[in-house]
Amino acid sequence: MAHRRFHLQRDTDVTGASGTGRVADGVLWPDGTVTLRWRGPRASTVHWDSLADAEAIHGHGGHTRIVWDDPQPADWDQADMTCPHCPDGHTPPTGGSQPWGAYIGPERDGDGQPTTIHVARTGGAHVAESDAAWVRSRLN
Repeated sequence: MAHRRFHLQRDTDVTGASGTGRVADGVLWPDGTVTLRWRGPRASTVHWDSLADAEAIHGHGGHTRIVWDDPQPADWDQADMTCPHCPDGHTPPTGGSQPWGAYIGPERDGDGQPTTIHVARTGGAHVAESDAAWVRSRLN
């Protein structure tokens, strides 16, 4: 696999530190590690073990998006890409940097008691049908 450039596009600055727009430039390296170079008056460079790790910290629940600047390389290993949205492979439901969380939803019955439990990845990571199947298999 060749390297692939991207940038972080921030729609909402939840921390007040980086602003909005194109806030960082990055490279996904052939070994799956990531380098980010932050823009702005206090520019810095940080390295991550995976794109999922970088997104878990800097994605702010979907307020910052990964935008690919390079097309998908021809030698990209499709066998490792089980999710079209995860350039480094979809995190399996049993692991990853964003564990599962559960919370009571706002739905109530006639007596005002909760009727829904929501299960989600923490940090706003997306999920796939394979994740739903994994959760269902544990409930039933």
